[in-house]
Amino acid sequence: MYTTNSLLKLWTARLASKIAICSAMTYDLYQLSKVRAKEGPLKQSIGEGKRKRTSGVTSPVHDIRTVEDVFVESLVAAGECRHQAAAEKRDICTRPIRRPIRPSRHQWTPVVATGRHFTTTSSAIQTVAPAVPASREISREEYTELVYTYDSPAFIEPVHRKKEVEHVPLAPRLVVPPEQEDKPPFARRAVVLPQDLEHGSELDHFRQLLNRRPGHVSLPKLWDTYQELRAPRPRYLHDSEIRKFFQHLAWVQFKHGEGASLRYNTFLDECLGEEIHVTTAEWNTATSFAGRWVRNATTAEVRRAVESWVRMESFNVQADSVTFNILFDVAVKAGRFALADTIYHELKARGLPLNRYFRNSMIYYAGLRGDGDAVRQAFRDLVSAGELVDTAVMNCVILSLIRAGEPSAAENVYAKMKRLHREKFADTVPPKHWQERKELGISLDKTARRLRQERDEHESSFFGSGVTFDDKREELQKIAPIAPDVRTCRILIQHHAYTSGRLNQIHELMAEMKAESCNIYGSVYLHIFRGFWHHGGQAYAAWNRKELQLFWMEFLAMSELDTADQTADQVDEYAPEISETERAPYFTPSLAIAALRAFYKCAGTKRMLEVWREIRERWRDMDGEDTLHVQTTVDKLCRADSVYVT
Repeated sequence: MYTTNSLLKLWTARLASKIAICSAMTYDLYQLSKVRAKEGPLKQSIGEGKRKRTSGVTSPVHDIRTVEDVFVESLVAAGECRHQAAAEKRDICTRPIRRPIRPSRHQWTPVVATGRHFTTTSSAIQTVAPAVPASREISREEYTELVYTYDSPAFIEPVHRKKEVEHVPLAPRLVVPPEQEDKPPFARRAVVLPQDLEHGSELDHFRQLLNRRPGHVSLPKLWDTYQELRAPRPRYLHDSEIRKFFQHLAWVQFKHGEGASLRYNTFLDECLGEEIHVTTAEWNTATSFAGRWVRNATTAEVRRAVESWVRMESFNVQADSVTFNILFDVAVKAGRFALADTIYHELKARGLPLNRYFRNSMIYYAGLRGDGDAVRQAFRDLVSAGELVDTAVMNCVILSLIRAGEPSAAENVYAKMKRLHREKFADTVPPKHWQERKELGISLDKTARRLRQERDEHESSFFGSGVTFDDKREELQKIAPIAPDVRTCRILIQHHAYTSGRLNQIHELMAEMKAESCNIYGSVYLHIFRGFWHHGGQAYAAWNRKELQLFWMEFLAMSELDTADQTADQVDEYAPEISETERAPYFTPSLAIAALRAFYKCAGTKRMLEVWREIRERWRDMDGEDTLHVQTTVDKLCRADSVYVT
């Protein structure tokens, strides 16, 4: 019974509340209709209603408190509660923000003249003022929350996919497989430790030799030390040590010579067999050895150089301007001028710059073509490009002008070199050793490249000009030697000995070299003796027996100095061998044959045989092959003389 009465009271209370709500809503609608009948349609907006309330103007509509007003005021009061605001803030920070549910187009929305109004029209959005007080600042976290949406990548679990690399072939025959990308230098190489203490001691000795400066160690002995290591030798060397060994093997005065080329290419093949990365500079040196291992390049050397280049790019190593400079130089020296032009156009098509060595090769190329104007133009291009000029460049100009048929212009350049050195560069001391000359050439090339880069950056700026670059270049140009050296004199002596026949000019050049304390090496005397073979044997000729005897006695006296130097004990057994240009004149098969022919032409067969006897007595290191080679020439001359007499 108690339960029934309780339920009846609860039902009665709910019914009474619903009747009260409906009555209130009916009364509100009745009052609203009376206002509309009196004042007409309601046309004021929410913003206007707010302005009327703030200005103190009252309206019968705003004095009516409806159920919706009570509900809205309750929500505002809940929002202003301190504990409720904190709870809402924690709830917002811990859950992703979701988009509000847009009302349906067919859903009825009551329009009332209150301060709280929900609509999706653009005009309402523009007129509603912000409810946040002006004194409150937005925190950094709130700014961060602005970019967080429910579909933001921050709320999406990342999916890691392996990037597919497209392997485009460099050429129809040069395809790089995907496995090549996992090889050095992109993958680290493991270095094998020494097998035992003896092996470690051998490696330490080899590393000590590697720490020496390139060009200041005996390459044959360094190679023998490397060959004594246990195979496979590159596995026990670090990448830095492999780079150093390549530098040592490449640091030679002349590329021609089978020994230097064989050593370098053998080590290159060993590194490729162990899948060790070979740099572009190391491949360029291999290409240079392939085309310049003999003095006079032919089509065979050109083919070997091109094959080395193709092999280089097959290992995914792109050619640079140095590569094409080597190919161009080999093609020019082999007389393949059309191929040289093709290589030059390929260089320009790839957008590669011309360096100092390539521009020097252009001067040499113009000389071989016999175009003196092109020689001068190529030299002007070198200077205009900002390259530094030294004695090596001027020697190339002199040689090219002689080959172009302009020896007078070459001698004029030689005279200007002496005058400029005397007037402006008298304090500059030219290098005496070939290692110093090579280091100077490399330094000048790098310095000129750096200055051109600084000039381009400076001129591209707003206040750019070329004054700073010209000043720096002028200061560095004073350091670069421009004085004639023994090579300059040798070029002119060779011309007078073979072509002009002016013996008096040779005497003047020899006197100048002695005055400058230049080392007159064997190649100079070789050209002089050949000059007697070309111009001697004629009546009243300047190339006579007396002059030949003077040069011969001078050569013998200087060769004794070379013998004394060779017999002296060396303190360092791994010291580099003395260069040919730094040694005193010494006997070689070519020089012996040139001297014997000169005496045969100017003094007869009897004197030639006497000189041959002197050579065999003084040439201490002459082997059987050298003896047979020279004796064959002597026998031919003797047979020719007997036939002429009969």
